[in-house]
Amino acid sequence: MLGHLLRSMPVRRRRTLIAAVAGVVVVGAGAIGFSSAQGPASAAAAVSLSGWRLTLPVDSAGRQSGASSTVSPAKVTSPWLTRTASGALAFFAPTKGAHTPNSPHPRTELVSDNDFAAGSGTHSLSATMIMQQLPSAQDIIIGQIHGGGPISSVPLLMLHYRHTSADAPDSGRVTLTIRKNPTVSGSDLSTVLTAVPMNAPFSYTITESPSGFTVTATSAGRTGKQTVALNPSFQGKDVRFQVGDYQQTEANNSATDAGKLTITALTDN
Repeated sequence: MLGHLLRSMPVRRRRTLIAAVAGVVVVGAGAIGFSSAQGPASAAAAVSLSGWRLTLPVDSAGRQSGASSTVSPAKVTSPWLTRTASGALAFFAPTKGAHTPNSPHPRTELVSDNDFAAGSGTHSLSATMIMQQLPSAQDIIIGQIHGGGPISSVPLLMLHYRHTSADAPDSGRVTLTIRKNPTVSGSDLSTVLTAVPMNAPFSYTITESPSGFTVTATSAGRTGKQTVALNPSFQGKDVRFQVGDYQQTEANNSATDAGKLTITALTDN
């Protein structure tokens, strides 16, 4: 029909109409869709590794045992940290792996090079990710405020993606654990958001300020929030952000047990 109409027009009018509908494409019988005359949208910007170092689930010789090694500055290190075609970062942390001296859990995790004093100014970490596989413990720490310097073995705040018996088979929840004291073990646990699906994007933001912490998580248009005061015992302590796949199953010899996730956006300041 469109071809017949064009053939019946004078040449000048025909050229004008063709230019006006240059973005029209046939997408099916009897249906017309529109595409941009500028071509396909540009690919999303790659997630930057600048300002991070990387903890791996292998030792310095590449073995999945012993003491975990660090890549500084962080870079893509297959198969533990790879980059997708769109520039996102894919994290893989098997339960058969090396681990740090103060944790029995192998991890593939980014550690910020920019430490700050707890309770000084405002600092935030934001990430958008897709959870693809949980380890047998059904729990991955996806973001932290962790001690540095003299308290480098102490996590202050830990954000988890976990699955419990109350969750649907294909979804989990984002939960928050807060350390009560830098020298005494013990923590408080609270839920930030439930019904967060696997294999679908969700996001979170951790904000630390002089008054304490605000943590939000968003999935499918729903947002949850938790606000926690800063324990005075942490005031002024050296801390930093960490983010990635800190899976919570203890090291073992399984060939399949692992945590997998992809980060599509990441900012810290």
